[in-house]
Amino acid sequence: MKWEIVPRDEQETLINVDYCEKKITIYTSRKATGERLFKKIGEPTKTDYHNGLISGVTYVRNLFDKDVAKFFSKGLIIGSFRENNSKNDKLVTEDIN
Repeated sequence: MKWEIVPRDEQETLINVDYCEKKITIYTSRKATGERLFKKIGEPTKTDYHNGLISGVTYVRNLFDKDVAKFFSKGLIIGSFRENNSKNDKLVTEDIN
């Protein structure tokens, strides 16, 4: 998967639990999170593209699906931050594979 470089201040990961519809929706525009989700969960439900590159992925699951618990793993969704990077407001570019 080739990802668009998204500035850090525009990267987000959203978790939405719809209790009425009994589904969970995960959206991320962060490359590292999207790649971890792909490795752990598999193909996303929807992939957003901008200029032919991935700009975000969405996973939608029924709350009763077996893999739903995986979405609540801190390591999967957040990953790890080095303290000096978390306070750095400068634009950080990521390698495009």
